[in-house]
Amino acid sequence: MKFDYEDIKKEFENFKEQCNTPFSSEEQEEEVDDLDEDGGFMGEVRKLILPPAKCGVYLSRLDIKVIGLKFGEDVQVRERKRMIRDIMRAITSKEQLENFFKILKDEVDTKTSIYDELITQYPVSKDIFDDKKQKAESKKQKALKLS
Repeated sequence: MKFDYEDIKKEFENFKEQCNTPFSSEEQEEEVDDLDEDGGFMGEVRKLILPPAKCGVYLSRLDIKVIGLKFGEDVQVRERKRMIRDIMRAITSKEQLENFFKILKDEVDTKTSIYDELITQYPVSKDIFDDKKQKAESKKQKALKLS
C-alpha cells in the first residue's frame, strides 16, 4: 500500500498552524469533555497503546495516520488521542476491530524489529530494549484479549 507522504506532510503543517491559534476557554473545555465521554472501551485501548512507558513503543502522529490509512480511515492529523478515537469510532463490527488490532500489532512489530536491530548493533543496550519489547508483547496479548 503506497501513501502520499506529501499530503500527510501538508496536513501536519496545517495542524501545526492550528496549534498556534489560541482557543477560547469554552472551546477548550468542550474538547476535553469530548475525550472524557468515550471512556469505556476506547479509553482503555488508548491507555494501552499511547503511553510508551506502558506499551513499549511510541506511536507518533504519522504512525497513527498510517494505521488509519491501512484501516481505511483517513484521520486528520491532530492530538494522538483524538486520532485513535477517530479511527475507533469507525469500527462497527467485530471483524473491523480484529482488523484494527492486526494493523496495530503489525505496526508494533515493525517498531520492535528496530529494537532488535539496535540490540544487534549495540549489545550493551540489550537490557533497555528487552524491557521495551516485553512491554510491547504484553500489551499485544492484552489487546488480543480485548478483541
